[in-house]
Amino acid sequence: MIKKHTHSNTKPIRVFFAIFPDKSVQAQLAHQAEQLESICGGSAVKMQQIHLTLLFLGNIAIHQLEILQQAMKNISAEKFEFKLEEICYWKHNQIVYSQTKQFPVALFTLVDTLRNALSEAGFQIDTRAYKPHVTLIRKATHCTKTNLDIPLVWHVNEWFLIQSKQTHSGVEYIPLSQWHLR
Repeated sequence: MIKKHTHSNTKPIRVFFAIFPDKSVQAQLAHQAEQLESICGGSAVKMQQIHLTLLFLGNIAIHQLEILQQAMKNISAEKFEFKLEEICYWKHNQIVYSQTKQFPVALFTLVDTLRNALSEAGFQIDTRAYKPHVTLIRKATHCTKTNLDIPLVWHVNEWFLIQSKQTHSGVEYIPLSQWHLR
């Protein structure tokens, strides 16, 4: 997804931009995932890894981090509220996820702004339609669409650049940079 400018002596890192709910919403979503795990199969996402991906970049060379961070300096986007109202199953990707019935315009504006800034900085961006969702269970075998009894509301006021690093105990998310919304 990105132009390959790697140095032979440095290993690329896997990165993405994301927003994370506050601890209270994360805990509620983790609880929901635990309840659904026995019904849907698969494995629940760890509480601290529950997030909404804004833009996945994939592997980049470490020296490109500075270019990424420079490209983000001039981004100005609005805070917004994200209301998770339903649980869905994406059979093709084998995930159970939560989403809203009506996505905030500010979310799509932020994603479009990120895409434009990164494209101008020389990164190749995935141009497929953005499908916002919060993954709760991976490798699910089945599930039915359902509405949450009480929608979970999360106030979004910051976004992150995250490194996804494979470790002996699984994938670890490492925050590399953080920006605040206005």
